Parts: sequence; structure tokens; C-alpha cells
Amino acid sequence: MNVLSSGKKLVIAKPFVCLLLLLVAAVGNTTAQNATAQTGPRVLFIRGADRSGGFLEAGNDASRTEQLADIFNTSTARGNHGWSELRQTLETNGFQTEQLIEPTETGAPATGQTNGAQIEFSSIGLSDYDVLVFGSNNAVYTADSVDAVENYIRSGGGAIFISDANFGSDWADASNSDQQFLDRFGLIVNQDRGTYSIDRSDGEFLIPDDPIFAGVNRIDGEGVTPIEVGTPTAGVSVNILALAEGRTRLNDGAGGDNQGSVRAVGPNDAAILFATADQGRLIGHFDRNTFFNANGAGTDINRFDNRQYAINLFRAAAGVVAIPEPAASTFLLAALTGWLSVRRRR
Repeated sequence: MNVLSSGKKLVIAKPFVCLLLLLVAAVGNTTAQNATAQTGPRVLFIRGADRSGGFLEAGNDASRTEQLADIFNTSTARGNHGWSELRQTLETNGFQTEQLIEPTETGAPATGQTNGAQIEFSSIGLSDYDVLVFGSNNAVYTADSVDAVENYIRSGGGAIFISDANFGSDWADASNSDQQFLDRFGLIVNQDRGTYSIDRSDGEFLIPDDPIFAGVNRIDGEGVTPIEVGTPTAGVSVNILALAEGRTRLNDGAGGDNQGSVRAVGPNDAAILFATADQGRLIGHFDRNTFFNANGAGTDINRFDNRQYAINLFRAAAGVVAIPEPAASTFLLAALTGWLSVRRRR
């Protein structure tokens, strides 16, 4: 028995010993679950090269880069284009996040607009990631890299595609970069046009009980880029979760700066879609602005239910309905207090 400094002895009741062992086991279990949470789904964001964005709005090199929705851009200035709050939201919910930046092209100017160059997807371990996010990518990719991404998705990976005119150096830049990959699945990315929200109460959630819409009543975008369902390729099945609205701009390079022609939206134009491709998953989301930091341009992650939607979207892309939370052990502490029997004797 333990001898106290006062000379008194501490007698521990047997139930206390049993509950103490249970508590130790619970703490160990919680530690293991925390380790699991820290090694949860891995998300790799693809960002455009420095100075390669901001076609419509940027007036200097810093602004061209700031337009690219960097996940480490923490600005909350009015009109910002950062995705740091998105990154923090995902990490809080158990995801791991990383970012790869497309390199500048060979011979790029020291200042001014760049075009960017491809990331060699065929030479990196894509299978280490649960989700690839094609965000502000705007480079031209070789068949080897496109093959690598297609194989990654069809073998069980997830991908999210989000395009925007300001993710490139003209109207078509970012859309063309995404299209190289989407061709393999029979999907067609349009160009930037339109501002609207998608509302459950208006019947705009076509599959209202889909997990992507859990706890979500309304989301929005500004300067949106829908994805059209063309002819899905073998092994691809597509659900349109919300339709595009109004009119859409095609990526057909009909005008100056590769600006596309405009037509009314049709039944195959999606604001949000979820597709399976063999064992993998592919999501199209209509706007970058949905996930901007507080005070972001047009809208941000704090408006309506944009944040909860983001969590759901990434869970769906990773192939999980929810990230398990560490088990709480406070109920054992309460029981321990109730069972504690300490007697002192001389």
C-alpha cells in the first residue's frame, strides 16, 4: 500500500482498480483514434504557377498570384481570393492537406503574366492521396500525366474540379487545363458566367437526401463555371445534384481572349455533380468563391451553409460519409468518481 507523507495509508477499493484499468484502456483507445484522425484522408490541392492567374481583374504580379486560391492565403481583406479557411476547416474535420504549385514555364518572363507548366503526375505517388483538387491549375498536360490521373481515379481515388476565368491568363486557360482530364470521363467544363445561389427550399437540390447536402439548405457562387454531362465514358456514372441556372458560357473560343459563346442552360448543365468512375469518384463544383476566406470576393465560406457543404463535399470525394471523432472518456471519469472509495486510517 502507498504510504502518505502524513503517515496515513490510502486504501483503494477493488471497484476503483477495475475502473482505473478501464480508464487507462479508454485513454489508450482515444490516443489511437486521435492518431487515426491525424492520418485521415489526404487532400492534394493543385495550384497554378506564380503570376499565371487574374486574367480579368489582376493589375500586378502580386494580384495575379493572389487570384489563385492558395490554401495558405490567410487574407480576410475585402475581396480576397484565399482558401486558407477551407484548409483549416478540412483539417479541423480530420483531413490532411497539401498543395502542389505548377512550375512556371521554361523561358517565363521575370515579371508579368506566366502560362505555367505541368506537374509530372506520372512521377508522384498519387495513390498516397484520397482526393486531388484541380483548383487553379491552368497548364497544358501531356498524355502521361493525364493517364496517371485517370488511372488514379478509376483505381479508387477522388477528384474535385473547380474552374474560373481568373484562374488563368484568358477565358479558356483554366477550363482547357481541366478539360484534358475531364475528356477521359465524358464531362465538359464551361467558362465563367453567372451569379446565383442553390436553395433547398426552392427544390434546387435534385437529390435532397444526398450526403453532400446533409445539414445544408443554401450555398452560393459568383462568376460560376458549370460542368456539362456529355457522353460518359465506360465505367462512368453521373448524378447531377444541382442544375446550372440562366445562361452559360461555352468553352468554344468563339471570341477575343478565347471568350466562349453563350447559350441557355440545359438539363445536362450541372452546378454540382457527383460521378463514379470504376472504383473512384469525381466531383464538379461550380465556383471557387464558395470557399473563399471571410470577406472574399463575391461570397465566402462563412455565407449560408457553404462551410458545411465544403466538409460534405470533401468527405464524398474521399469516399467517407463522416470522419470518426475520438471516443469521449468523460463518462468513465464520472463513473470513477461515483465508485471512488478512499479510506484513511492510522
